[in-house]
Amino acid sequence: MNDVTRTVEELVVRHLKAGAAGEGADLDTPLKDRGVDSLSIAALIVDIERTFGVRFPSGLITQDTFVSVRTVASAVSGLTEDGSAGPRDGGGA
Repeated sequence: MNDVTRTVEELVVRHLKAGAAGEGADLDTPLKDRGVDSLSIAALIVDIERTFGVRFPSGLITQDTFVSVRTVASAVSGLTEDGSAGPRDGGGA
């Protein structure tokens, strides 16, 4: 798992609803199955933008982007300079 994917996973876990099953989830588990709702997605977007120093264009804020940790991490990688940049120092954590 690369740094972007690991950080996105940590941010998703931070936004899980209390009591939501996080155990047994993998990178392809649908976020909705992990208890992530539309309000959590909005907060997740803000955290991702702060952590990685990127901006989500409206065209990327779709159901297809926010299916799973893997799809979100892929979108974030596409927004970073070289696709492999990790979180910014001091960002969001």
